[in-house]
Amino acid sequence: MSLFQNAIIIMMLIVAAGFLSLTEIALAGARKVKLKILAESGDERAQKVLDLQAQSADFFAASQIGLNAVAILGGILGEAAFRPFFVELIDRVYDGPWTETIGFSLSFTFVTSLFILFADLMPKRLAMIAPEKIAVSVIEPIQIFIKVCKPLAWLINAIANMLFRLFKVNT
Repeated sequence: MSLFQNAIIIMMLIVAAGFLSLTEIALAGARKVKLKILAESGDERAQKVLDLQAQSADFFAASQIGLNAVAILGGILGEAAFRPFFVELIDRVYDGPWTETIGFSLSFTFVTSLFILFADLMPKRLAMIAPEKIAVSVIEPIQIFIKVCKPLAWLINAIANMLFRLFKVNT
């Protein structure tokens, strides 16, 4: 694949991770009082958000599955896509045994920085501005995402619950 094609894929992965980050904070931060007022005024989506907040284990498991899968895939693709570009740049000023390592480090740092900035920090800050409005807006697609991830989320939650019991952690 070309650098352009890889950059497009990385941008799509960043958008997907950003959506999940935004959703996670909005759904966790949406205040029940405001949601109840919206639900009582006839907004069915607000009631769906309240229902999801009451049973949030599947959502948080699905969210973590999505975020981690996208970040790992982004790291793999991003490093492979951008390392040759950085190695070529480094070759212009340095010709030695560390060229590949420096290229890898720069590629890793570049891709990680993109994900931190655009898929984590900025979406979470946006979600904190108006969590109820965002939560109500994203509830429909996130419910579909939860259904898709449900089998794996169930397994992960079962393992987590078993570990909590094993270590006598009251949940």
